[in-house]
This record gives sequence, C-alpha cells and structure tokens, in this order.
Amino acid sequence: MKIIDFHTHIFPDSLATRAIAALMENAPGTKACTDGTCGGLLKSMRASGVTQSVLLPIATKPSQVQTINSGCTALMSPTCIPFGTLHPDMSGIEDEVQRLVSFGVKGVKLHPEYQYFYIDDPKCFPLYDALSNAGLIVVLHAGKDPGPFTCDHALPHALATVAKKFPKLKIVAAHLGGWQVWNEVENLLSDLPMYFDTASVRDFLPKEDFMRIVRKQGVEKILFGTDSPWYDQAQDIQWIDGLRFSSLEKEKIFFQNAEKLLNNTL
Repeated sequence: MKIIDFHTHIFPDSLATRAIAALMENAPGTKACTDGTCGGLLKSMRASGVTQSVLLPIATKPSQVQTINSGCTALMSPTCIPFGTLHPDMSGIEDEVQRLVSFGVKGVKLHPEYQYFYIDDPKCFPLYDALSNAGLIVVLHAGKDPGPFTCDHALPHALATVAKKFPKLKIVAAHLGGWQVWNEVENLLSDLPMYFDTASVRDFLPKEDFMRIVRKQGVEKILFGTDSPWYDQAQDIQWIDGLRFSSLEKEKIFFQNAEKLLNNTL
C-alpha cells in the first residue's frame, strides 16, 4: 500500500547535527530517530515503506523565508514533496506566495511557537488571505509543544476562529488538531472543514481516544504524519495499522486523503 507521510522535517547536512542537538536540549526527553538530513529521511522511508514525505521547513525569522523557499526546488523529487515557509512579520507576503506557486510548491508550514505569533492575531490575516487566494495548503503546528514555549499560540479556539474567518483556506492542524489539548479539539474543531495529521500522537493519546477523535472529525480528513525525525516512521505505521480501522479507512489515512489534498481534487 502507498504511504504518504505528511509531516516530516529535515535540515541542511551542514546544520543537521547542531540543529538536532539544540532541539533535543530544548525539549528534554525528545530523541531523534534519524540524523535529521534528507539522506537520513530517505533511509527511514526505504526501511519503513513510506512512499513519499512532505517536508515542512520553518523560518524562525522573516529574513530566512526567501532563502529557505529558494531551496524548495532542489528538494523536489518523486519521493520528497517540499513545502515552503512564510512568517507573519515579513513584508511582500503576496509576492512570496506567488513565487512558491511558480516553484510548484503545494503549501507552507507555520509554527506559531517557534515563530512567536498567535494564529488568530489580525496581523496574520493577510497571510491567510494570500494562501487562500492561491489555493495553497497551510500546515499549522497546533496545541502545546514540548519545547520551552508558552504553548498558547495555536489553541483550538484560535484555530476555530481562523477556520471560520477563512472558509476556503486549506488548513492542516498538526498533532490531531492540538497536541495535548485533545478535549478542546473534540469540543471546538470537529465540525470545521480542516484536516488533522497524526504526528506526535502515538505516545500521548490512548488508542480509543484517538479513534474517537478521528471518527468525529471524519476519516476523510485525517492525514498520516510522523514528525520525523522525532518519531520513527515504521513504528507509527505499525501503530496506525494496528487500530480497528477498515482497510478502506486505512488507505484514506495513509495516502488517499493526502493525494486528494495535494492534487486539489477534493
């Protein structure tokens, strides 16, 4: 069966060792399952049977955006689907979105904790407008974070505000809608037209709760994701495969939903 991992991270070879070490220091107990490079991810994909991985870069400063996005084209391949990045404090958002479109990039990743913004802050609205008008996907870190942050920048009530204000925006709320705030996810997000990915959930949410949230949101809105290098792709596949979903439901989660979203065939 084809498998698309919708949530992975890599770093340039020259920076990967330092980046992995710094991130593990900021989040005690976190471990890396690859060396953080593209080569390490490809090795993991071959070992686990992942067919394609979506790469999610994060610009922590506006000055990093164009450089990171320019590198997207070099990473495009039959196995890697690089997304771009934006920053709410940058200038020229619409121009940069059009540049991503010209590259053939399908979406962007925003991490409100690392980029330090509240997702329902009106300063973000021009960014959402530009993405919505261009038909690009936005993957939003959602919920808390194991790092040294306030962990309140992307909570479910704020996600609900964004989804209602921008109904055409293609939102993927990472970590099953909100890491470690899943009660609020169930209460506030289940009726809204957004996708959840499954990244970083396995060790924190009982299987019964996971399945209930998935079914409440709708299996057709769930995307398999691991948060590699922080989670092992093979183990996450095994965990999902062991749940009481039908074969057709697993196909939707593992690749069909992702293909439809990426190919704009919703």
